[in-house]
Amino acid sequence: MLLNQRLKHFRTTSGLTQQQVADVLGLDRSTYAYYESGKTTPDIKSVNKLLKIFNITYYQLMDEPDPSAVAVCDSDAQDYADDKLHVYDLSKQEKRLVIYFRVLSPNQQKDLLSSISPETFEGRKKRGKASEEDAD
Repeated sequence: MLLNQRLKHFRTTSGLTQQQVADVLGLDRSTYAYYESGKTTPDIKSVNKLLKIFNITYYQLMDEPDPSAVAVCDSDAQDYADDKLHVYDLSKQEKRLVIYFRVLSPNQQKDLLSSISPETFEGRKKRGKASEEDAD
């Protein structure tokens, strides 16, 4: 399978549209469509983002053997992998959140997660109630 075919495979398997992927890459949909048609290939920056969006390794995208992979595989390993929640099981908004989250740096991910913790929302609710009571 060629790179362009693998791009389409990973995108469709993830349940994403060309437009969604292009938006995260900061490209026109037609530019991303050229990647999938084989007319052009993504630059290294786009490849790195694609790996995060599809949650795959470089070796999976390039269809090359992973030199760090262990030759012996536990027979239960595949069964476990099939039980994971896949991005295509998510709603459209959840997919969008996940793909944007994946392209953030680890520090940005940490900051975002801390800003949306349940404690943060509880604090906002309490402040909101206090403001409503003050208005009365």
